[in-house]
Amino acid sequence: MDKKDASVNLFVYGTLRREERQRITPDRFDIPAFRRNAFLETGKILDDAPFLGFATTSGKLFDVGRYPGMIEGEGQVYGEVYQVEPDGLSMIDLLEGFDPENLSESHYLRQEVELMVNGNEKLNGEAYYYNLEIDHRSEEHTSELQSPCNLVCRLLLEKK
Repeated sequence: MDKKDASVNLFVYGTLRREERQRITPDRFDIPAFRRNAFLETGKILDDAPFLGFATTSGKLFDVGRYPGMIEGEGQVYGEVYQVEPDGLSMIDLLEGFDPENLSESHYLRQEVELMVNGNEKLNGEAYYYNLEIDHRSEEHTSELQSPCNLVCRLLLEKK
């Protein structure tokens, strides 16, 4: 099977986590309308995808607007892992502004990551990394932004 035809273990953090996508409306985002519509479809895709567990991966989170952006770095990011089929992944790519044909203009890049699922199982997966300049964005301490017990994105609550 070709890699592009295989399902992906997708690590999501921030607004794509289950609790967040159930309570957020797409008009909360400062993104183009077609990507806000993709948020609704993405919720359905992830709701239907097999949930593999809660996970962590290495990285840093930044406040990049009304949602967090992960970059490579020292630290740990908490999230959830779903097994997503290629068709669903294409819709999530649209939401995240990821264009595999135009990486330099992509809002996020989907990259391979090593995950620790449910605290004890290593799993290879993919996650979206922020691809724009961080500049004066504030780094979020992962423990303040997320916790494995309380999966609520503090950023969105503060920006109501």
